[in-house]
Amino acid sequence: MLNQDRIILMTKLAAYEEDKGKKSSVIMGYFRGDYVWFHLVKSIICGTLAFGIIFAMYIFYDFEVFMTEIYKMDLLAFGKSVLIKYFVSIGLYSIISYAVYSYQYAKAKNNTALYRSNLARLSGMYEKL
Repeated sequence: MLNQDRIILMTKLAAYEEDKGKKSSVIMGYFRGDYVWFHLVKSIICGTLAFGIIFAMYIFYDFEVFMTEIYKMDLLAFGKSVLIKYFVSIGLYSIISYAVYSYQYAKAKNNTALYRSNLARLSGMYEKL
C-alpha cells in the first residue's frame, strides 16, 4: 500500500537532487577554507583583469589629451594614485567575494544536512514496515 508521507518526502528528495543537490555536492567536495580561498583567488584575478580593462578604457578615451598631459604630470604621483585605487577596489571586491562564497558554502552545508536528515527520516519510515 502507498504511503502518502513517504511519496511526498521522496518527491522532495528527488527535486533537491535534481536542482540544488548537484551544486551542493560539488561545493561540499571542498573544505570550507579551500572553497573560499580558491574562489577568492579567482575573484582577485578577474578583478585585476577588470581593473586593467577599465584603466585602459580611461586612458584610451581621450588618448590625445593624456599624451599631451603626460609630460606635465608627476608620473610617480599618478602611479601611486592608480595603485591606491587598484588596491582599494581589489580589497573591497575581495571582501565581498569572501562574504558571498562563505555564504554559499554555509548554505550548501545546511542544504546537505537537511537532505541527509530527510534521508534518515525516509529510511526510518521504511524500517517501520
